[in-house]
Amino acid sequence: MSRLSETLSSIPLGTLSIILLCTITYAYQLLFDPPLHHYTMCPRNILFLSEYYRIITSTLFHGGFIHFFMNMSSTAAISSSLEHRYGTLRLIFTILWGMILTSFIDIAAPWLMYMIFNNEEMMYQHAVGFSGVIFQLSTIEANINPDATRSVFGFVRVPSYLYPWALLIVLQLIPNISFMGHLSGILVGTMQLYGLLDLVILPSDDYLRKMEEWPSIVKIMNLPSSSQYRVQFVKTPFTSEGDGSRRNPSMLWSAIKRAFAMVWKFVRDVMETIKVCIFGRGRRLGGDVEALWGSGGRSISGAGEGGGVDSDDDWVGLPPMPESTGRDTDSRMV
Repeated sequence: MSRLSETLSSIPLGTLSIILLCTITYAYQLLFDPPLHHYTMCPRNILFLSEYYRIITSTLFHGGFIHFFMNMSSTAAISSSLEHRYGTLRLIFTILWGMILTSFIDIAAPWLMYMIFNNEEMMYQHAVGFSGVIFQLSTIEANINPDATRSVFGFVRVPSYLYPWALLIVLQLIPNISFMGHLSGILVGTMQLYGLLDLVILPSDDYLRKMEEWPSIVKIMNLPSSSQYRVQFVKTPFTSEGDGSRRNPSMLWSAIKRAFAMVWKFVRDVMETIKVCIFGRGRRLGGDVEALWGSGGRSISGAGEGGGVDSDDDWVGLPPMPESTGRDTDSRMV
């Protein structure tokens, strides 16, 4: 068995199907070179020109080979992990609804900016790629073990549940990265994580297990395996460790409060760091200003041998420099 066959055999059926769909789409781009802006996410064209097909095509098309390769590599890793844990059918529903919901947020945010602030710049922006769904899957996967830590490109380690947010910020350093597209994926993943989508659109585990008994699904599950590829259809598990405690909408408010507390602590830490860098540790701004310039009508001590200067009218300049003793002086920069 070749290395490629081994890699394909390790990818479950649902993940492999999504990768195959994106690969066929990219092959179409290479063969026929269609105008990419006809298939991108453009809120104005969707809302006012009724080009609703962009909701789907904007997630399947990519801006180039590197873009396509990086997204499919991430999909293979993250989606496979989730499929082995939650089952093939749940993953397929998650991705299909993720494509629609992330696109909906991509449309709703610019529309609100236009309606409230009369700012139409975001309405004309174009975005393309599978990254929004990848961030949705990454948010779910990162919270499987939230107490662990992960490295962000080898520079800093963050709690696992904050990894998608850290990645969202770091990737903005790369030109032409869609902030709204990635953020929409995190928001959809968070809603699914806390069970909000279970209440509305995602089927229950019991229903998914009944679907696995449908004749068409049974045929797919029993597809013959060849020497080159072994079909991996993952059945919906009866229990998922740690999943029940998360899929609870009532916990979302607690998570939001915790997030705001962390952001506030981060802001305070940054301000404290800046203060220490400028004024030194354990010193207050007021004390430093007073030491340098005085406070109110109090005099500045040490201005001359005779003591301080009581007011600006008595100011006669700095005391003369002492005569050089011929020795080198130690010059320091404060």
